[in-house]
Amino acid sequence: MQIVTLTTDWGYGDYYIGVVKGRLYSTIADVQVVDITHNIRKYDNRSAAFVVKNACFEFPEETIHIIDVNSYEETKDDDKRERNFVAIKHKGQYYICTDDGLPSIVFGNDEVEVVRITLFNETNYYTFAALDLFAKVAKHISEAGTIEHLGVKQEGFVNQLTLPKPLIYEDRIIVTVIHIDSYGNAFLNITDKEFKAARGRKNFSIQIDKVCRVSKLSQSYADLDRKLDNAVLTISSSGYLELALKGESISRLRNIQVGDTFVIEIKN
Repeated sequence: MQIVTLTTDWGYGDYYIGVVKGRLYSTIADVQVVDITHNIRKYDNRSAAFVVKNACFEFPEETIHIIDVNSYEETKDDDKRERNFVAIKHKGQYYICTDDGLPSIVFGNDEVEVVRITLFNETNYYTFAALDLFAKVAKHISEAGTIEHLGVKQEGFVNQLTLPKPLIYEDRIIVTVIHIDSYGNAFLNITDKEFKAARGRKNFSIQIDKVCRVSKLSQSYADLDRKLDNAVLTISSSGYLELALKGESISRLRNIQVGDTFVIEIKN
């Protein structure tokens, strides 16, 4: 069975999911289409990269991942493409997306095979890349088992993006919210390993707002009580630290958004 996943910013109110799934099921034999999510914030390739990196790597080899978030190509006057549609092979899996910085976050310095897609360029107008192009590319990969005939081999990625890095000082760590999940939990841009290395055995505290302060790293949500002013700092399944409230959205109740920064004070 051929597995094809979809990660998009389409939402669920339009026909987009249905028509792309219909195209995949009608053109690829014995296929299973898996929805990773369609609730990526509109045009937010950093959030998409975070989701892909933490979800897609768990799939078996030969899986094809279609990522359609703000997908379009862009060409300068000298005909040098600034944003390419690309097919990527990484550890036996395949990814179809736009070289807009997203893949540079997902794969980092990992070894990858990258091809700029030219095989299906019947038109310069791909207003719906997943339907007009990516579904055709997925069919080709499922049949050929390779990406090398899809276009021109490319060394690395044209566009580079990174997630913000934590700023680590002796007495404080400045962290940034990089993702908010559907429960309203806020993911910070520091891993458990990084936090423990920076903090050592010292105490810490993080002020969420005027009434909410956290000074303990919890192993699970079970450490939360039902008081809405009692947040928890815990370790998410992604390895990044996460701020949460029991049974409530910390993002909504504490007005936390992606890009917000917090100071973790380090004390002896």
